[in-house]
Amino acid sequence: MILLLLALQDPLAVRADTVRPVHDALHYELSISVPDTGTRIRGEAEVTWRITSTAPIRLALDSVFTVSRAAWSGERRMLRREWIRRGDLIEIPQRRRVGDTVVTRLEYAGSPRDGLVIHADVHGDRTAFADNWPDRAHRWFPAQDHPSDKATVSFNVEVPRGWRAIAVGALERVDTLPGERTLWHYRMAEPVPVYTMVFGAGVLSVTRLADATCPHCAPSSVWAYPEDSVFAVTGPFRRAPEIVRYFARLVGPFPYAGLAHVESSTLFGGMENASAIFYNEKAYADRTMDEQTVAHETAHQWFGDAVTESDWHHLWLSEGFATYFAALWAGHVGGDTALERVMQGGAASVFTSPVTDRPILDSAADNLMGLLNSNNYPKGAWVLHQLRGLIGDSAFFRGIATYYTRYRNGNALSSDFAAAMEAGSGQDLHWYFMQALTQPGYPVLEVRWSYAEHHLSVAVRQVQKAAWGTYRIPGLELRAGERIYRLDLTGPDASADFDDVPAEPAALEVDPHGHWLLQATVSRVE
Repeated sequence: MILLLLALQDPLAVRADTVRPVHDALHYELSISVPDTGTRIRGEAEVTWRITSTAPIRLALDSVFTVSRAAWSGERRMLRREWIRRGDLIEIPQRRRVGDTVVTRLEYAGSPRDGLVIHADVHGDRTAFADNWPDRAHRWFPAQDHPSDKATVSFNVEVPRGWRAIAVGALERVDTLPGERTLWHYRMAEPVPVYTMVFGAGVLSVTRLADATCPHCAPSSVWAYPEDSVFAVTGPFRRAPEIVRYFARLVGPFPYAGLAHVESSTLFGGMENASAIFYNEKAYADRTMDEQTVAHETAHQWFGDAVTESDWHHLWLSEGFATYFAALWAGHVGGDTALERVMQGGAASVFTSPVTDRPILDSAADNLMGLLNSNNYPKGAWVLHQLRGLIGDSAFFRGIATYYTRYRNGNALSSDFAAAMEAGSGQDLHWYFMQALTQPGYPVLEVRWSYAEHHLSVAVRQVQKAAWGTYRIPGLELRAGERIYRLDLTGPDASADFDDVPAEPAALEVDPHGHWLLQATVSRVE
């Protein structure tokens, strides 16, 4: 039945995730106490819900944690016998009306085995950093752990003496507690996906970067271990405010009050937590952290954080966008050749990747970590690059701005992006998105040409794997000498004759401006 329903949907709007939110989580109030020694934390999670059905409230929390108290906030009675725990699932029966707002509170304690890492950093100093992506938030706090259920969040983080704490949102205050411990209060006013609800703490050096001067940007800062602070500020983050300004001009206002770039213990090269990006500490220690990573993670603040995919299988709306906008930044500072170099590097990885035999929208994929692949990163970036070449810069960036404005602080599917780009361009683009997102592979072309008496004849055949299907390429560019000629490829074969070729070309170049992800072999026939 599920497969039948999927087949009846627009393929660009299919939600293939098997886990779905039950009720609407509106706000998380998270209080975490990090110990001076050991890894056992104490936590309290107060969640505000909008009831959407008669179903019980369901929260996930790693079974390693002991729940000591469960209550309705503001009510005296405890939920002693009303809540049920089965492994990682906590179920709270409720009898409220649809549309009612209720608050649940859980107090818990334990040593996290994933999601929150308390350990010695690369320099041997004790730190604590959350690392939620993709669905590891519930490994350290109770959550409805799915990207389609965005919520606001507040953090109250108690840390040892001498530590600083950073969390998503704006710092409201720091309280001094007995024993010289400190309590840091952060609040994120905009709804964000649960995978970005993080905090980090340790002995950190903080450098405020020059405040962004554009009206729609935000102040930036760098949080690094003292040993790596100078490298961070003078190296990969020296142009961090400029990156924000550039993307704000292309897309729209920066979505949050500020942006912190944080050295951390994340598993990933960078993790795009809203307003507080975490970067891998090893890249600092060996001095390999680079500006392209900063640009990629900064682009995520717009795409992934402010506009979030409604279903994991549409991850290209996050990773493909960040990859492409980082390439645009490379072109902005290094010229067209730098953009081309980045895009061709991405193409090379697609050409050799085993997942290229699968479509970008792959409803059969069931490993979330496995979605971090070439389809969602460089091939997703190529979906945008091809589209830009197809409809032109003005329509492309107009559509991007429309998409961001429509879905800022919300969720979207590929069908939503396609509709925004159609509105921005005034063109029917459904065919393009179906081709780019639901077909595997890419075009592989055999091109044969001949020349005689100012006459150029070209024949093109698609020879990619049969399972990849046939691609449509309108206005495929061919360069002969100094001139550009165009051919519409609408089926497996196409040919064209050009009678205005002034001189015999030395060679024929296919797609000279690199608008399309393709491979071509070219031969001359007599």
